[in-house]
Amino acid sequence: MFELERNSLFFENMASESPITVQNIEIVHENNKFLDISYHNPKLFILNLNNLLRALLFFIEGSIKNTPAWLRNCVKEYRSEHFHDYEILKKLRDVSAHQSLIFPKESFTTGLYRIRSAQEYVLKIGMGDRNSPQEYSWDLAMKNTDEIFHDLLVFHSFTFMDLKHSALNECLGITRKWFVRVKFKNKNQQYDKTVDIYTLICDFSSKLLDSVCQSFAAEKRIAFKSPFHYELEEFNCINTLLELDLYPSLFCEWWEDEIRPLNYGIRVQKSWGERISRFDELHRESFNELCKSPEEYLAALTKYDTLSVDELLSEDNFSDFYSFVYLNHWHFKRSFKVNLMNTPIEPHEIMRLQRLGKVFIGEWMKEKQCTITSTGQAFKDQVGIMLQKINAAKTNG
Repeated sequence: MFELERNSLFFENMASESPITVQNIEIVHENNKFLDISYHNPKLFILNLNNLLRALLFFIEGSIKNTPAWLRNCVKEYRSEHFHDYEILKKLRDVSAHQSLIFPKESFTTGLYRIRSAQEYVLKIGMGDRNSPQEYSWDLAMKNTDEIFHDLLVFHSFTFMDLKHSALNECLGITRKWFVRVKFKNKNQQYDKTVDIYTLICDFSSKLLDSVCQSFAAEKRIAFKSPFHYELEEFNCINTLLELDLYPSLFCEWWEDEIRPLNYGIRVQKSWGERISRFDELHRESFNELCKSPEEYLAALTKYDTLSVDELLSEDNFSDFYSFVYLNHWHFKRSFKVNLMNTPIEPHEIMRLQRLGKVFIGEWMKEKQCTITSTGQAFKDQVGIMLQKINAAKTNG
């Protein structure tokens, strides 16, 4: 099960009718996200651009063949309304799939930015052509933006900004844009233009996904409340890398405030690192709090057997419950100090407990009231079975 279906009732409903549609939507959306994340890393941006071209066109072409009417008609209508953009993207996909990878050209705008919000900046003064691709020397071209950050901003640092950045919400930065030249002819028209490939493909794909979801919502008479498309200002947290994205701790000192990176790619990568750290910390803490004896393990089972479904995930119980569900095999092994030939519980029963507990937690996180009670009770039923087996082994032992 993909993330959209797992975390959204809307996509769970869609998957019950057309699971491949939800999977394709998520693949397109994930490729779009990775394009955002890799925006300032040319190698990864090129890879993700070509992946998105293929995933997007595959989704379009697959959606008009042997699919539900709400999907087929929606995609056909969208393709017709955005015919020229579709033709350009289709041509680029064909080249990418059958001839060579699409390698976009780049342009830089450098200068002093004022931060209006976490997503929008204003270029106060700067230089560079942001409307067409440019040629750069070998030591600057196709380098990660952070690698050439100070190389491009030496003049600006001397001219526009004091060393300690005394003007609040203002700092230096670099805006990068990506362009592709398209030149081809189809049955109806000749194309010869340079396009902002990021804006073209992201707007086209996100609006398409929204149209598909709105069509399904109308078909089923339900609400779709989480659109994929969002409008971006000219200078934003994706295409612009600011000083405070790269060394926020200095800005904490200079501005005497809590400053965190604004750039989307940096925030996501930072989040990935923090998630790995939390995962590590969870296991370390859980290991130190494992049940240490059969009596403690039985006490934990008895506790969760006694608690109501609502009480299982209360604030007071959640941390211990989470550990007991996800690491039950550790709890059991430390408690009983047995091997597979000498245990009152079979491994598959522990696996079932963990699986039912995870399903219950997942339904609770989705706030899916119609199944929280049933999945919670299924978990409690498995707890009861294990309790009976362990108690019976004690009696017979």
